[in-house]
Amino acid sequence: MTEWTQKTGQCLCGAVSFTATVGSEIQACHCRQCQQWTGGGPLYSTRARDVEITGEENIAAHHASEWGERAVCRICGSTLYWRMQGRPVAFVAAGLLDDQSGMSVTEEIFVDYRPDWLAPIEGAAQSTEAQEMAKLEEFLAGENT
Repeated sequence: MTEWTQKTGQCLCGAVSFTATVGSEIQACHCRQCQQWTGGGPLYSTRARDVEITGEENIAAHHASEWGERAVCRICGSTLYWRMQGRPVAFVAAGLLDDQSGMSVTEEIFVDYRPDWLAPIEGAAQSTEAQEMAKLEEFLAGENT
């Protein structure tokens, strides 16, 4: 079960910084978009809430799918966060956090896209694209009822 802690973080150049309540569990996403976004993937991220961002004018967002938005620092290119379009930030890149103590990778998603050269993370739950899309459909259906 995830523990929630307030932490700070910033991009490589410091043009974007944030304070957020983040979970202790890190998710590794192996989808093709995350691989391209990070230059090899996976995207290591943690759930976030109550995100307060400084330097929002330095953020470039991209609607990578019908529902998702990915953001980077427009100055240094650091991967920042993922969220559902029009919603608060849901996940921040774990590598941005100033303090990563007490965190661990507990879940790998889109594992059917994990490159052959990258071994599974021992002890992390595994789910495929089909399983993740089913979760998304269930979530969206619940929103429409």
